[in-house]
Amino acid sequence: MPQDSFDLDNCLKCSVCNTVCPVYAAHPEYPGPKHLGPELERLRMEGLDADTGAVEYCLGCHRCDLACPHQVGVSEMIARAKGTHRKPAVRALRDWWFARPGLLGELLSILPAVTNFFLQLSPVRLLMERLMRITARHSFPAYTHPYRARAQKRVGERVLFFPGCYLTYNRPDLLEKVVALLACNGLAAEVVKSGCCGVPAAANGDLHEARRRTEKSLAAMRTAVEAGVPVVAACASCCHQLKSGFGGVLAEEGAHAVQAAKLAAQSWDLAEFLLARANDGLLNTHFHTLRHRVAYHAPCHLESQGIGRPWVELLRQIPGVTVEDVNAGCCGMSGTYGFKQEKYQVSMGIGAGLFARIGELQPELVATECATCQMQIEHGTQARAVNPVEILLEAYDGKAF
Repeated sequence: MPQDSFDLDNCLKCSVCNTVCPVYAAHPEYPGPKHLGPELERLRMEGLDADTGAVEYCLGCHRCDLACPHQVGVSEMIARAKGTHRKPAVRALRDWWFARPGLLGELLSILPAVTNFFLQLSPVRLLMERLMRITARHSFPAYTHPYRARAQKRVGERVLFFPGCYLTYNRPDLLEKVVALLACNGLAAEVVKSGCCGVPAAANGDLHEARRRTEKSLAAMRTAVEAGVPVVAACASCCHQLKSGFGGVLAEEGAHAVQAAKLAAQSWDLAEFLLARANDGLLNTHFHTLRHRVAYHAPCHLESQGIGRPWVELLRQIPGVTVEDVNAGCCGMSGTYGFKQEKYQVSMGIGAGLFARIGELQPELVATECATCQMQIEHGTQARAVNPVEILLEAYDGKAF
């Protein structure tokens, strides 16, 4: 939500935000959201130099916002501070690229086989670590030819599907599965062609790029939103961005802010949307019986929407599927955060509790809708991580994924 100066007076200095911060618990030198948010915001508003490299360590998980008893917009204050933070040249260049996953996707998917070959080479990854401070210990997701919408007539109730960068450039097959899943429920999905939602740009301190992505997204969906068409996102981060009015990026830009608020009111998490249809008796429940033992991990940006665990409720309706809600906190990946050399150990420390819990459960599959959570879980455990869309679609068509 857009924040104003009155938020500072609402802060009681109770430190509840610090108690729920994953970084504060895992990184002893991190001063915490209370200090980086409202305490330093007072100095920033007076024009005093309060720049600190500690703002780079904020995950942007929004747990501090949820915990605050007076709804102080702590994470938004820190995000604005990231936008004015002065970084060393190498990290600034690296984060410029990380802020533009759509541009990276367009470039790296020109010859995806060549891209994937080189990204797997140890010398290349060590060179990236040395020159760009990108850790060599994390594997990059494979790229493929990007999704291109095919002209075809779709039958059913109209919905917009906001795919995000990962589904477009790394998993267009999963994008098609989301469209098929919606079709199984009588919904005709139109894939939005707007590119990135802007979360990576804001997370990497590039507020200009975040604003540019926001404006492009609003323009791409303007007509449909005005017509009252619901907007669905399968990525928790994309959905949080849509529901939050793009994180206050356009808070002071009247017409855009009004449109962002209208879009926010019509935006749904995919599982939330399907569960709402189930509650109205509209969900297709003609399921095959499966045999899956699933542990479900809720991404931080799903929790920050305050909608519970809709995927857990949906998957438990499938005969033969058992689902355990892991409920062990943040995985520590946070988009590009875990790829950064200086943050890798912090990232893994944050996810340690989750990794241990998954090890105890020994599930056949770990389900989570966040792509980078899947990467981190597979990196930190021996488990196979999948998107819950794949399990639900298997229950409809009987085809193993």
